[in-house]
Parts: sequence; C-alpha cells; structure tokens
Amino acid sequence: MGELVKEGKVRFLGLSEASPATLRKGHAEHPITALQTEYSLWSREPEDELLATCEELGIGFVPYSPLGRGFLSGEIKSVDDLAEDDFRRSNPRFQGENFQKNIDLVKAVAAIAADRGVTAAQLALAWVLAQGEHLVPIPGTRRIRTLEENAAAGDLVLTADDLARIEAVFPKGAASGHRYAEAARAALNR
Repeated sequence: MGELVKEGKVRFLGLSEASPATLRKGHAEHPITALQTEYSLWSREPEDELLATCEELGIGFVPYSPLGRGFLSGEIKSVDDLAEDDFRRSNPRFQGENFQKNIDLVKAVAAIAADRGVTAAQLALAWVLAQGEHLVPIPGTRRIRTLEENAAAGDLVLTADDLARIEAVFPKGAASGHRYAEAARAALNR
C-alpha cells in the first residue's frame, strides 16, 4: 500500500479494526494516517491499548458506531423498532436479556442528557469527543434533522462532573452482550 502512495495513486493510508501490534507494524512500513474502529460508551475496548497507541504514533482515531449502532440515541425501545432484515437483530447486544440490560443503561444516559438539556445521542457523541483530541467520530444518519443534532454535539463541553456521572451509570464493560456474533468476532482487531 505504501507503494501506491509513492505512485500517487493513494494519498493517505488508514486501517480498520487493527490491533495495536498490527498498527505498529503497518506504521513502521509506511505512516498510517487514521485507524477506524468501533468505539462508544458500549464498545470501549479501544481504551485497553489502541487509543494510547494511536496517540503515541500520531495516528488519528475514527470511531465508527459512536452511537452504538443507534442504540445510544434512545430511540430504539424494542427489537420491533428494527426492520425484519436489520443486521442488528442478529447482534448479541440487541437480543434477549442483553437488550433490556442495555436499554436500562441508555435510560440512565438519557437522564443525564436531559439534565444538560441535550439528547442522549448528543451526550454519547460528546463523551466520545471528550476522550481525546485525535478522535473524530463518524455517526451515521439518514435524516438531516439527525445530522444537525449530531453536529451540535461538537459544541457540548462535558465537565469533569458530567464525565464522572456518565462513568458511574455506564462504566467500561457495562454493555451486555458482544458487539458482533461469534463468527464475525474472529476477524476483529487482528
């Protein structure tokens, strides 16, 4: 891939779902500009080593699904809110007891958001942004209203008290269920 940059066919290199070791190996071969990995209140695995590795190497971190596949928006109240062919129906976090446990976490975040006069989605995005200057989350949306709401999260500054309250109700590891079904997990963070 570094050769493609030298040939002018590619401008920058990025990786997705790479482990710290793979990131270091790739960066030693040719500078990596950004790493894209799932990161949100309910997917906090990057905190183990990945965020620090990106910061150390000067690599931007692009959290995808910073709203937990829409779950952290507080708008999903039931599995029935998802279309029959929606991939999330097969996601362990959206199934059975996991679903209800995760709803309870979102309700706690929504209560903090309400105290701040913002939406649960805005609070969740502001939390991601508060994790470091090198993070640029990429929430997905289909509606202009949601795009505008998400963009406004960039103006929300969370205080140390806000962050402590969020951590108290939604600590690392609190999400119930894996972020992917077992077969897909084998391909992550290699």
